[in-house]
Amino acid sequence: MITTLFFMQLIGFQLWHITSNQVKSTDPALILRSILGNPQRSRTIGGLLILLSTLLFVVKWGWMSGTCAGIAGLMGVGSLVVTLHPFRYISQKTVLLFYGLFLILELFI
Repeated sequence: MITTLFFMQLIGFQLWHITSNQVKSTDPALILRSILGNPQRSRTIGGLLILLSTLLFVVKWGWMSGTCAGIAGLMGVGSLVVTLHPFRYISQKTVLLFYGLFLILELFI
């Protein structure tokens, strides 16, 4: 569950980051073109994903621990996205690969 919540935060922050005015995408992928085509909808979806993941952290661990986990997770995924996005290290395949790996580790360890 924790892996899924952090994954939701990553996707939400990635949507916010991609649709910001500071990010200039040259030769975007097909899915990025649809996101950039309607930035307001993408920001709404990203905000809802971040809010939902924080709410589920609060439900899982209580209001203070959940809020702190949501903030700490948002800082972590935010620094990852801002640092790695210009180098194009974050692609759909790598994100899904890492999500699957960490989900397997979470379930079996």
